[in-house]
Amino acid sequence: MSFMDDIKTDTNLQKLVAGMVFFALVFPLYFGYASGQADTDFSMSGPVGDYTVNGTISFHEIGSGGELIEHEKTAIVGANSDAGGVEDLNIIGFRITTSHTDTETPCAPTATPQDDEISVLGGINDNTTSYTGTESNWEGSYFFVSDFLNVTFEEVSSTDLDELLDGGDAGFGEYTFELGVTVNRGQAPFGACTNNDNNEQVDWKIELISLEYTLETVEAEEEEEESED
Repeated sequence: MSFMDDIKTDTNLQKLVAGMVFFALVFPLYFGYASGQADTDFSMSGPVGDYTVNGTISFHEIGSGGELIEHEKTAIVGANSDAGGVEDLNIIGFRITTSHTDTETPCAPTATPQDDEISVLGGINDNTTSYTGTESNWEGSYFFVSDFLNVTFEEVSSTDLDELLDGGDAGFGEYTFELGVTVNRGQAPFGACTNNDNNEQVDWKIELISLEYTLETVEAEEEEEESED
């Protein structure tokens, strides 16, 4: 008797074959659905969802001072992150501020001063900021991570966001800046005389920037309400 004849007469064999056909059809459909769900609701770093980043940044001074810099000369200043007691903080950037006072002496009662030009260049390793200008007070910042505060992220995992907001070791170590001065001398009307100005007093301060944050889950209902508004 052939296999086909057995199927026609053997009820147990009929059930076995039917079961094999059922699983052959259903299993590919199930795993296809499951893999599709994994792509949208789960990543290798955990469940995904919509999050808002709420946080606060703080500043921690690691060095400050003042330099009397001659015309077209520079001074090297710096500080180490060890001075800030920030080893347990998430350091995401740094800030340097400068202020300068014009030491120009008028050559006549009617002579007007002219602001000197200050230059700043430096940071830590390849992470640097720079400035050239005559502003009496200036500040420059550099961030190792992007600005994600109060931003809503869709379809991401909390682990991925933690990695994006982690400054790592980038902000720890020695900071070095070069401060420069180019003197601009004012004059009396009609160029009668030129003011005496050979240097500039430049004060500086270096700070590290830390970030504390929380991730807030954005519920689907809130998103629908916002879209309706």
